[in-house]
Amino acid sequence: MTAPFPTPVTDESQRLLSPDELAAALRDIGARRYHNLHPFHRLLHDGKLNKDQVRAWALNRYYYQAMIPIKDAAVLARMEDASLRRIWRQRIVDHDGDAPGDGGIERWLKLAEGVGFTRDYVESTQGILSATRFSVDAYVHFVKERSLLEAIASSLTEMFSPTIISERVAGMLKNYDFITKDTLAYFDKRLTQAPRDADFALDYVQQHATTPQLQRQAMAALTFKCNVLWTQLDALYFAYVAPGMIPPDAWTPGTGLVPEAAATTTAQAAGTGTLGPHDVPRLPRGVRLRHDAVRDQHVLLAPERTFDLDANAVAVLEYVDGTRTVRDIAGLLAEKFTADRAVIEADILVMLNDLATKRVLER
Repeated sequence: MTAPFPTPVTDESQRLLSPDELAAALRDIGARRYHNLHPFHRLLHDGKLNKDQVRAWALNRYYYQAMIPIKDAAVLARMEDASLRRIWRQRIVDHDGDAPGDGGIERWLKLAEGVGFTRDYVESTQGILSATRFSVDAYVHFVKERSLLEAIASSLTEMFSPTIISERVAGMLKNYDFITKDTLAYFDKRLTQAPRDADFALDYVQQHATTPQLQRQAMAALTFKCNVLWTQLDALYFAYVAPGMIPPDAWTPGTGLVPEAAATTTAQAAGTGTLGPHDVPRLPRGVRLRHDAVRDQHVLLAPERTFDLDANAVAVLEYVDGTRTVRDIAGLLAEKFTADRAVIEADILVMLNDLATKRVLER
């Protein structure tokens, strides 16, 4: 599942491209080789992965995120122009933050915690795939060893990231009930940071790739970076999706997760914990019960998420008005359906607590 082969050198590639032609050639590399085309990403965005496969992605991607400021520091150390350093160092601040608890790495740790990992386990990088470590380390070595032009050109994958971020956030929020907007907060700032960084890098490459050879080096550097990203997904796909076995040094499901009791306590603190018979359930702000006339189906609409409901769930939610307790609702349903209140109460507590864990019900 390797990325497509590079375009062979031809007589045309010996010609000096204009700045606009060079930009178009660089964008064409992304159109053919960027990792949004990888099967693993398609599965991730389309909701086709299970929770542990999503966890494996979050855990392995952390190593890439953690090494970005180290990579950028290596580039910064090679810049002799103070004006360039002032611009480039913002990349390090974006990921490291200005203070503890700030920055992109911190937000990725919160993403990993959001899918169930303990922070210590993620930061230890235990269980990441060997191919993940190898490909990310290769990227860091690349920017240290190649020319400054190639190092900067390799960062031009930022030109393509807003598209993949938009697809990822929308797809994951729609398809995974354990993912929330808070979980994916890392991507909010990248939607503005990435285009800013890409504009600077593209301008630098256009100005400094002044011969056909230098232009080819810049394009090869971007191709290399696309391969770094592609290789990481190859590793995830073959370890956790395709038939085979998880390597012995890789993360295995259940390792490094927050204990279930602790997870329940966290949910209760957020107002989405266990509902009891005397609690008053209510729909949070922005969550609505609606009938989809096209499909003749009741749905629960939440920000960027939709939940289909069966007839039993609709019957319960029609009584959830922010004033009735669970026991009140059970009594009304018992009277309506001539059934035992205690049995109905037990059933609807299961359903309501499931909705609470999905953050579409609160008390």
